[in-house]
Amino acid sequence: MRAQHAYAVPTRERMAAADPGELTALGFSRRKAEYVVGVARSDIDLDALRDLPDDEVKATLVRLRGIGEWTADWFLARHLARPRAWPAGDLALRYAVSDFYAEGRMLTIPETRELGARFAPFENLTAHYLLVAHRSPG
Repeated sequence: MRAQHAYAVPTRERMAAADPGELTALGFSRRKAEYVVGVARSDIDLDALRDLPDDEVKATLVRLRGIGEWTADWFLARHLARPRAWPAGDLALRYAVSDFYAEGRMLTIPETRELGARFAPFENLTAHYLLVAHRSPG
C-alpha cells in the first residue's frame, strides 16, 4: 500500500509568515506558538550557529524569548549534532540517568549535568541511548 500523504517540516519562512493561531489549531499552546513564530522571525542566522562553540550557540539562543537551556541543548544535539550536547534539563533524561546511575533517586539538573561529564566526548550519543534504554521494556 502506498502512502497517501507526505509531510515536510515547514520552512523558517513559512513559520515566520504564520499566525500563532495556526499553530494553536495544531495543538500548540498559545505561548509556545508565539515562541515558535518569534524564533522564525528573529534575525539570528541559525545556520551560522554551526560555526560557533557550544557555549556561544547556547548564549545566542537563550536570548530569544521562550528559548531556555533545555531547548538550546536539544538544538545542539539534534540540529547541530554536537557530540558534547547533554540536555541535562530534559526530564526524561533525568529519569533515565537517575534510574541507571543514582539507584532511582531523582537527580537535580546540576547533578545530571555533572554526571554527563563521565560520558565525554560522547554525551549526545549517550543521552539518546539512555533515553531509548529507559523506554524499552525489560
